[in-house]
Amino acid sequence: SDEKFAKLLALNEDVLLNFVAKINRLYQDILNRNAPFVSFVICGMQSSGKSTIMERFMNAPLNIVQEGTGTRCPLDTTCIHDGLCSDPICELSGKELDPSKAGDSLSTEEVFAAITEHNRKLSEQDTFSTEPLRLVYRSSNVQNMRFVDTPGIIANKGTGKDNRDAIKGILRDTMKKPNSKLCVLVEPKEFSTNAIIDFCDETFGGKGKWVKNAIILMTKYDKQLEDSRSGSKANKFFSEYHENDLYPYLTITPTLAREDLTPEELFLERQELLSNATDYEERKFEDWQALHAKHRETDPEDPKLVSDVSSRIGFSAAKDKMREVMLMDTATRLPEVLMSLRKELSNYRDELEVLEGKKRFRDPHHLKTMIGDLLHDVCTRIRDYLDGDLEASTKFPELVMDLDDELGNEEDSEWFDRRLGSAATIEEEEEWRDLIQSILDGNIEDIGHI
Repeated sequence: SDEKFAKLLALNEDVLLNFVAKINRLYQDILNRNAPFVSFVICGMQSSGKSTIMERFMNAPLNIVQEGTGTRCPLDTTCIHDGLCSDPICELSGKELDPSKAGDSLSTEEVFAAITEHNRKLSEQDTFSTEPLRLVYRSSNVQNMRFVDTPGIIANKGTGKDNRDAIKGILRDTMKKPNSKLCVLVEPKEFSTNAIIDFCDETFGGKGKWVKNAIILMTKYDKQLEDSRSGSKANKFFSEYHENDLYPYLTITPTLAREDLTPEELFLERQELLSNATDYEERKFEDWQALHAKHRETDPEDPKLVSDVSSRIGFSAAKDKMREVMLMDTATRLPEVLMSLRKELSNYRDELEVLEGKKRFRDPHHLKTMIGDLLHDVCTRIRDYLDGDLEASTKFPELVMDLDDELGNEEDSEWFDRRLGSAATIEEEEEWRDLIQSILDGNIEDIGHI
């Protein structure tokens, strides 16, 4: 059954996600529908580190991060862990992507160049697009995950064209897709001054419409480390977030000193940063927590971090939570999706059978043969009927009647006095009966009056 098949797939996460990627592609490319399984929609202000977070999922720089260009369209990405891929293998497609840049066996350098060029063209047109690029990324050093990177929102209209309405449209359109979950990147500043929270409230109609099922990441937390140098200060900083049901995962990613580089230089520099990102983050948070411990030596009453903060430190904690949500959703929905596909396949097979039948009638030779067989069958049935009638008359002669007997039976039947039809008058019926009797009496010329 589909449910047993789903359980078997769930035993091996890599096999499961590989299968899911194929189903997503079937829905998107063949059925022209939204993929049925969960995806995380990454949303944040411009320069909040959205593309960097996405790149940390893949351990490779693949999305443009240069200020002034940025992400100009959604990038729908499926990461698949494949132990056989020591070098990543990428599949890139998109309705608006230059066909010469698409492919199913691309290197990360080729994908980086293609996405950079695509965003650059949109930037030159001073526009954003709701049409996504689709990337499938296979590698031995990635975790199975599916997410969508969206354009960053400009916080200050004076720094560039106001893109808020365009990105609201992109976010709403993306979140309408089944099982889309929001991943909001907040800046390391006070709750009341965090512009992305107000933006999400405006876009989705209040916190009640988006907070409950969202994953919150506070990026660039190294900017807040000094102001949160004690447990009490850190707990106070996060208290307003928690009061509003926002529980951020804290992340730190190393950044480049400058980004005005050529795409080739930018790729190499970012690749180097990403290779050291985990170690860099761990050191920063270890130093921060060591500072708390040192502070408690002079102030023993200073509290430790509350569990809602301490359990959400580091990018790996956020990644593990997102993986858990994704696997639970996939395992739950897979039987339903398989059943739907089987039903749809059966319907398409029925339609194909009908179309194949219609197609045969367009062949003159087939049509001539079929009509000949049909006429032969009709003639055979008529002969069988007549032969059967003759055979019955010889077996049961006492039941055989001539026309006089039949007319005599008619006069004795209950139909004798009934009208022959609703359209005829009584006089017309009597005239008709007289005409028939006259013919029976031998007046053959009366047949012409019929």
